[in-house]
Amino acid sequence: MEYTWIAFPAGILIATVASAIGIGGGVLWMPFLLVVLNIRPDTAVLTSLMIQTAGMGSSSTAFFMQKRIDFRLALLFLMVALPGIFSGAYLLKHIKPSHMEMILGILVMTTAFLFVSSNQKYEDIGKNRAEIKTAFRYSWVTVFASIITGMLSISMSEWLIPLMRTRLSLKMSSAIATCIFIAFGTCIISSSMHIVLGGKASLTAVCWGVPGVIIGGQIGPRIIKRINERILKEVFIFLLTLVGIHLIYNAF
Repeated sequence: MEYTWIAFPAGILIATVASAIGIGGGVLWMPFLLVVLNIRPDTAVLTSLMIQTAGMGSSSTAFFMQKRIDFRLALLFLMVALPGIFSGAYLLKHIKPSHMEMILGILVMTTAFLFVSSNQKYEDIGKNRAEIKTAFRYSWVTVFASIITGMLSISMSEWLIPLMRTRLSLKMSSAIATCIFIAFGTCIISSSMHIVLGGKASLTAVCWGVPGVIIGGQIGPRIIKRINERILKEVFIFLLTLVGIHLIYNAF
């Protein structure tokens, strides 16, 4: 725990990547807290959520100033996600730590696969706002994803961005901004639920991580238009694959 200061530079890097490509950050924070800081899985979940709340709030503020967030779409998905978030937080209390690492490892590998198979481009072609009637038909996607969010602090963005691009025809910048705002909302709700259920966080990791993610949360939204999509994806996929294998190995 004496190395928790590492959460500060890690926070800058994680929040920059997360806000630039639209992921919530939990898929990076959980492995960092488990592998690097060696924090207990149940403690790592609430720690991750609290740090992400600051990072996603910082990013949401930046995207709000750029007027990229589709608030009606975000609120719709957040309302549908509420039961799943509560269920995930409750399930966490009944899962063994080794099983949590196994599940997390599989989810990390799944995320890497989604990025490999995804053909989403970062060009800004499409709508700024989605049609709510159309969005409602696909809101069921958030049900399963929200359980994972409540249980392991992994965001729904990996599933929602392709949906927003292909089915709702949103611009990539609007899809990313809306997903970051959704992640901000789910982090607040999930953190509150875990605290009510008696969850504990590593406050030292939170104190170091929060300033880092606030800084990174401002950097990510500003580099989207300058981003080298191929290089970023390759590095991200490579890291996720290594982390996923390590987590699955540790679970045995």
